[in-house]
Amino acid sequence: MSDLHRKVGVSRWNGRDFILDQDCIAIEALVTIRVNDTIVANLLASPADLQDLAIGHCITEAKSGKIVVDAFDVSTDETGTHFLDISTSSDMSSLKFSERIITSSCGACDRDGILTLMHNIPSVDISPTNFSADAINAALLEMKQRQIGYSVTGGIHAAGLMDGEGNLIAVREDIGRHNAVDKIFGHAYRTGLNINQHALLLSGRCGWDIVAKSATMNCQLIASIGASSTLAIESARLSNITIFSFVRADKGVVIGKSNRLR
Repeated sequence: MSDLHRKVGVSRWNGRDFILDQDCIAIEALVTIRVNDTIVANLLASPADLQDLAIGHCITEAKSGKIVVDAFDVSTDETGTHFLDISTSSDMSSLKFSERIITSSCGACDRDGILTLMHNIPSVDISPTNFSADAINAALLEMKQRQIGYSVTGGIHAAGLMDGEGNLIAVREDIGRHNAVDKIFGHAYRTGLNINQHALLLSGRCGWDIVAKSATMNCQLIASIGASSTLAIESARLSNITIFSFVRADKGVVIGKSNRLR
């Protein structure tokens, strides 16, 4: 059985009748992340690539950009809750719920004001790496072809990493946009990639929470198929990130330094 989807019984409407059938539905599961036996997050996520999710979530939310993983374990209890246990010698005292980037399933809905949101988000380093606009479009199209979960459910987001040569390095999927981003950053951290030399690709829109996570990870460019929100745009300008949105073969919208694109 896939960790991204499962078949469930449904009734299909064909314009005349309801017909009993099965459909592939995206799995949404409760995932609890524990660091040194202390719960730091309860997420609704797709139970795939869970080590990437746990590590990526911790390093983006702790705003440290790093964590030493001494041991990692995944377990599931009788209720179906997935527990991701990280043992670390790193100081994770900065991972406090009151200061977290993600405060609800859709971002920071209980907080207002860009300066409040970005008061401790770092500015991204200037990098000599730039990216071909054509290569970004091609990588986004390739990412869509690699979105297995989306292809069978229509309900799963994806994030990817592209290098300066236009190679799509990795793709991660999740029912949550920011979870997919956590997974891709977790993968990059585990494999030692220099994120400042890569572009983050999004299968949908770009919100402020993804910009904040990208700034923490020193990611200079975010490319998305969909739109950007006002807070995402303001956050990108404050953190020296370029957003390339509405990417198509012959057009796109650039926010921030356009010289990161060629």
